[in-house]
Amino acid sequence: MELSPLAAAQEWKKGSFRPAYLFYGEDDTAKPAALDALVAAFKADPLNVSDFPGDSDSAAAEAVNTLNTAPMFADKRLVVIKNARYGINARKELAQYLKQPLPGTVLVLTSDERKLDAKDPLAAAVSALGGVVAFKAMKEAEAVVRLKEEARKAGFELAGEAADRMVEEAGTEWGILKAELEKLKLFVKGKKAAGLEDALACLGYRKESNPFDFPRAIQTRQAKTCMSLLRRQLEEDAEPFGLLRGITNTLNKQLKAKRLVKAGVAAEQIFRELRLQSYYDRDFLTQLARISEDRLIRDLGECVAAEVALKSKSWLDPAAELSLLVGRICTPTARK
Repeated sequence: MELSPLAAAQEWKKGSFRPAYLFYGEDDTAKPAALDALVAAFKADPLNVSDFPGDSDSAAAEAVNTLNTAPMFADKRLVVIKNARYGINARKELAQYLKQPLPGTVLVLTSDERKLDAKDPLAAAVSALGGVVAFKAMKEAEAVVRLKEEARKAGFELAGEAADRMVEEAGTEWGILKAELEKLKLFVKGKKAAGLEDALACLGYRKESNPFDFPRAIQTRQAKTCMSLLRRQLEEDAEPFGLLRGITNTLNKQLKAKRLVKAGVAAEQIFRELRLQSYYDRDFLTQLARISEDRLIRDLGECVAAEVALKSKSWLDPAAELSLLVGRICTPTARK
């Protein structure tokens, strides 16, 4: 059975530790924070905390020697191996140690693997001790709930729409979201609540416009809305090449989704892979059905041409070129 990071942290706070842990999964940014929490809770003397690289089998042999050595003038020892990528022999050697781990000694391995190999003897040995901790990417709804809960613990209420936008912008990796929440806490300066405007301002955006609206308008190909939002962004000094990248990224996302749909991938998986918001992007696939793959490829070619022109012809007006590009993308033929 795997542990969640939260369950593992609760054990550590109570002073309970397994003989070995293996951190794996998609949420790479949360692993260092969890390791720091474990080290702090374990309270080992610095003389009894050892770090070993994970890319050398000789380092694995050194780690095993340390694991088999009694702690120095203390009753516990911590051995950390980061980004373990050892070969099969080294993994077997560590797995052999874990059959009879030294009391009071804890081994922690971190891995960038997204999925554990059932044939990995080291993963199997840690699993047998109940120490596999899965840092899986949260779903958007889970990330929103956790943001609101952590904000409450920090002393302020986070509005649902603010949490939605933070997840939309930063993704669902908790390490990144935690950093954004810390920024927001500093930004609101003791206020009891943080709303959407606070979140957007903290992310560096102005109140007058929402940076997420323009790419969503591009998805719909609504010319009037796209032009209005483009003008507003330009009036607020948005960087032209940044806007062009936003258009390109939107088209790339639609093209990838188109190919995933063609391959029979489920809508839920498409949303997860493309980091689409279940609420704000709920019409994404419906809108996509009206646009052909050939047209998306052609529009992407228009974006490349616009970028080349702006970079090579300094006399061109970026605002005018972007307006022309958006106009071409939003023509009725774009939906055929």
